[in-house]
This record gives sequence, structure tokens and C-alpha cells, in this order.
Amino acid sequence: MKCTKNKNGFTLIELLAVIVILAIIILIAVQNVNGMTATARKRVLAIEGNTLIDGAKNAYQFAILDGKITTGSACFSLNYLYTEGLFSKGTGDGYNGSVLVEPDASNDKIFNYHFWISNKNYVITNAALGDSGNGSNVVKATGSNAASSTCGNKTGVTKF
Repeated sequence: MKCTKNKNGFTLIELLAVIVILAIIILIAVQNVNGMTATARKRVLAIEGNTLIDGAKNAYQFAILDGKITTGSACFSLNYLYTEGLFSKGTGDGYNGSVLVEPDASNDKIFNYHFWISNKNYVITNAALGDSGNGSNVVKATGSNAASSTCGNKTGVTKF
């Protein structure tokens, strides 16, 4: 009587080897995705900061038209811009921040804008218009480091 072995299928060792290789590939992929997600969140917050500046530009013009300020620097809190309908996210959404609008020292027709903004994930401090969210002014948010709602406690400016 002849004894024949059935050679169809894979051995347990071969299956385990494939599972280990797939697990290593998945671990590497997850680390790369987490890094890309963090970078994307920082950039989104920077874009929202630049949108906050757009709201502050409008608020500054309204403040001049309403006679609340005549010229000079002004600080607009994110909450003020939200309640005025000039920014779409407020403190109830986990956001905090402000925008400093100040005339350029060499030409009063040019304005400089700096923003402070935070959400539940990151804080951007004293960023200029066009900031991409990659600079050293971006830090991970903790319970105690929300962005300044008073333009970094800048003095001598009208605050809204």
C-alpha cells in the first residue's frame, strides 16, 4: 500500500510568517499616517488663522466706520469676531484666539496682521498673515495653553 501526502495548502509556519510581515507593514503605515494627520491638522488651524485675519480686516473697517476707533492698532478676539458673524467658529467649538491689526510704522496705508489661535489639538501664537502652520509657533494643545484672546497681552491697542 502506497502512502501519499496531500500537498495542497500552506503550512502553519508559512501562514505565521505572512501574518508577521503584514503586521510590520501595517505598523509602518500607521506611523506615517499619524504624522501626516498631525501636519494636516496644523495646516488647517493655520488656514483658519488666516481666515480669522479676514474677519479682523472687516471688523477693523466696521470699527472705523462706526467711530469706535479712528486709527492705530486694534485687537479683535475670536469670540468678538464670532458673535459679529465674521468668523465661523467660536469658543463653543473649542476655539480661542485673537488678531492684532496694526498700521505699518513706515506707511500707515499698510497694515500688519498677527494672529493667535487654538483648537482642541494645537495652538499657534503670534503668527503673521500667510503662516502655513509649520513654524516653531505651533505647539500641541494642553488644558492650560489656549491661544491669547488679548493679542498676547499687547498694550496700547483698542480691544474688541
